Amino acid sequence: MTLVYLVAGEASGDILGARLMAALRQRRPDLQFAGVGGERMAEQGLASLFPMRELALMGLLEVLPNLRRLARRMDQAAADITARRPAVLVTIDAPSFTLRLAERVRPTGVKIVHYVAPQVWAWRPGRVEKIRRRVDRILALLPFEPPFFEAAGIPVTFVGHPVLESGAYAGDAARYRVAQALPEGDRPVIVMPGSRRTEVRRLLGIFGEALRLAAAEVPRLRPVLPLAAPVEAT
Repeated sequence: MTLVYLVAGEASGDILGARLMAALRQRRPDLQFAGVGGERMAEQGLASLFPMRELALMGLLEVLPNLRRLARRMDQAAADITARRPAVLVTIDAPSFTLRLAERVRPTGVKIVHYVAPQVWAWRPGRVEKIRRRVDRILALLPFEPPFFEAAGIPVTFVGHPVLESGAYAGDAARYRVAQALPEGDRPVIVMPGSRRTEVRRLLGIFGEALRLAAAEVPRLRPVLPLAAPVEAT
């Protein structure tokens, strides 16, 4: 049995993890999966070690009160990986948790692939050396990322961005209006305050005020709020 261990920390990573599991299973039906994920990864057969939502924290105000719990979950995940000895550990985005986890289990010799290149090319480029020591390969979403990390000695595979693969860029506006019962002449504006419940709770009022100001200038403005699974469940 070949075991692939995946760890995602938020809704976007859950989607990426589920897509990866489905693609791997098409190539290797014998693969087994374990790790931490959300609803999408559960649909692909993952029994999450603990609820992924416990990792979906943002900013010091959310992280500090939960440090002990995060440390326990880190210990739990590291112990599970060490006991299971997977063929590969795939850490998905959420670098504050996943790359620390990678560092913890590095001495076991497990191969580590990090999915979604940390944006060190945009800020704190000095992090690239730590990343090089912690992972064996990066799966990059953007085409300009591989040269940056390869120059630092990190193998990279460009896998493309799921938004482009989904065909979202080629949507049918007329069909969407009918499906959402949007009258002709209304001007929809997408509102995206985040995928974490605490993040949305903190930002939604700010977005609401911005929409109020915009509506005073733009006639028939119609806000549209897509919900990520962790938010929709509340």
